[in-house]
Amino acid sequence: MALIETSTTINASAEKIFSYISSLDSMKNEYVVSVEADGPIKLGTKIKTTTKAMNGMQNTITSEVIAYEKDKIYGTKTYAAPPASDVVSTYILEPAGTATKVIMQTEAVLTPPGMPSMPGMEDMMKKQMVAGFDASLAALKKKLEG
Repeated sequence: MALIETSTTINASAEKIFSYISSLDSMKNEYVVSVEADGPIKLGTKIKTTTKAMNGMQNTITSEVIAYEKDKIYGTKTYAAPPASDVVSTYILEPAGTATKVIMQTEAVLTPPGMPSMPGMEDMMKKQMVAGFDASLAALKKKLEG
């Protein structure tokens, strides 16, 4: 499994950031048709997210909250159908003066068995993922600071 990590500092309290990242509403965007949880968000909660691709096809993804410490850490494990692998995504919140450092980590198998692999492919995938996570954190920063 590869660990991919990036971070940013947001001028907002850990409480405000945690409240946002652990809410179902924060998971919605133009590609998400619905997000449902089997109860209040806490350790062990199962979340079903239904997405829609540009071709209109829908896909339902199941996740479970595997890390939950209010205002400090929020993590989910997303279960994938083979040949893809399960993915663990975690937000870690740390004090940074009057702001909060937000660390985003993902653990995933980048080249699951059966998928073609070429030299440098894993590094290329990591770089693409970090770029996507950096964009997500920039959007989170803009939303919570602005």
